[in-house]
Amino acid sequence: MSKSPVRDFGPIADDYAFFEAHTDEMEQDARAYAECLAALTRSEDPIRMLDFGCGTGSFTERLLKHTGWPPARLQLTLVEPVETARRQAVARLAGSTEHAVVDSGSMPSGLAGRFDVVLANHVFYYVPGLQGALAALIDALAPSGLFVTAIASRSSKLIAFWIAGFRMLDREIPYHTSEDVEAALQALGARYRKAQVAFDVAFPDVEENRMRILRFLLGDYLAQLQVRPLLELFDLHSRAGRIHLSTACDHFTIFSRS
Repeated sequence: MSKSPVRDFGPIADDYAFFEAHTDEMEQDARAYAECLAALTRSEDPIRMLDFGCGTGSFTERLLKHTGWPPARLQLTLVEPVETARRQAVARLAGSTEHAVVDSGSMPSGLAGRFDVVLANHVFYYVPGLQGALAALIDALAPSGLFVTAIASRSSKLIAFWIAGFRMLDREIPYHTSEDVEAALQALGARYRKAQVAFDVAFPDVEENRMRILRFLLGDYLAQLQVRPLLELFDLHSRAGRIHLSTACDHFTIFSRS
């Protein structure tokens, strides 16, 4: 089954911003990654980091505040296909390193064994050629490098809206989930560990706020769907005038082949 290409969040920027403002997902992800990467903090060696699907750089900025890596040690390479977002990321992260930020709209060639850290935070939902993309990122790791990535599984309470929505269209979810990532890693014979990281989404329970989350999750597909049944799914998480949705995503720590 083919999957959609990398998603441009520009058309739903306001709805994505609403989600970001009403969840601790990014904070919990950043803390979990920083814990995995703590050993790098204790070294004095350069930290060569590849951020695959960096978006506007807002998550990476948060992560770097948790790691506390000195700008003199950090060397950043950013990959992001949406040019306006990539330009924002370069500007936002320039102060985190004393080195020139390298950026590209696609995965450059010739990166084998180059990076101490590869980050791909919640991007594999929309990446075509998933197994090939994972293989290229694993190959980009230095012998002691770590590749960290997060993605929700089909058991996520947010993914439940995808499942319900695409069932209305009599089709499978056109995006990847954690199950796809793990199957691809196993097919590659990759060495990895997996953990769950919990987070909350909470906001005042009014219909427009429910719609904001639906637009964030379903984008252009929402126009093809019966909205009322999807809005009613929020009832499961409504209490005292607020939606409070507690769920989790899967974190994978992937090791170099070397």
